[in-house]
Amino acid sequence: MVKITVALVSTLKYAILTLLLAFVLVPLLYVLVTSFTPLEDIGKSLWPERFSLRNYQVVLFESNFLRYLYNTVFITVIVTLGSMLLDSMAAYGFARIAFPCREALFLLVVAMLIMPGEVLLVPRYILIRELGWIDDYKALIIPSLSGAFAIFFLRQFLLSLPKELEESATMDGCSRFRIFWQIVLPLIRAPLFTIGLMTFFGTWDEFLWPLTVINSPEKHVLQVAVSQLDSEFFNDIGAKFSNVVLSSLPVLILFLVVQKQYVRGITSGAVKG
Repeated sequence: MVKITVALVSTLKYAILTLLLAFVLVPLLYVLVTSFTPLEDIGKSLWPERFSLRNYQVVLFESNFLRYLYNTVFITVIVTLGSMLLDSMAAYGFARIAFPCREALFLLVVAMLIMPGEVLLVPRYILIRELGWIDDYKALIIPSLSGAFAIFFLRQFLLSLPKELEESATMDGCSRFRIFWQIVLPLIRAPLFTIGLMTFFGTWDEFLWPLTVINSPEKHVLQVAVSQLDSEFFNDIGAKFSNVVLSSLPVLILFLVVQKQYVRGITSGAVKG
């Protein structure tokens, strides 16, 4: 009786997981299939009789998709690299350098973790407007160059590292920056890589802030451009779906390539933090 109950629970568990998986994958599969469906065949059946690359040709060569892609890649790469550098330096300062009000400042960083981003939207917009950065790439890059979670995550990892290596380097005459660059950074490579990926994915998918501060269509990023597809491809559903696929493809490929390193960085921080 116990074996039957365990088997029933296991079967029910896998059935629920299968339903949830189908609930997620079926809409994605529909978008993918429709993106390869000729315009005149869309809506006739769930699986088309023929496939075509026409929708992708329209998006790539008859729209501003490549411009939007360039804007997104440009901003995402700069924000990711800048965030990895600045957040690691801030985390090192909080973990290793004694300075006035260090604990109070770190509590402010922790407090930022529980504050919704929407709360800061209006103050950030007013600040950007006063600086004259509205409709400028600086409004997308500079406010995103540091994150509270990245500082907290890297600091916790740094606290678990032994100080003897840094003390030995100090005795050998190494400067603080040289210790950080040649000793600390190699030791935090795995969690820093994870933070970089999280920043990359988050910046790539950012929608509300770019929509708020960027007005010129030629400066739009992909997520904003996708939201405005109704005006660009009013009756062309296939082109809309192919645009969505192309916008999601880079981050999907990147995640599939680096998912092992991503998980390794998360788990290393969990074990050592």
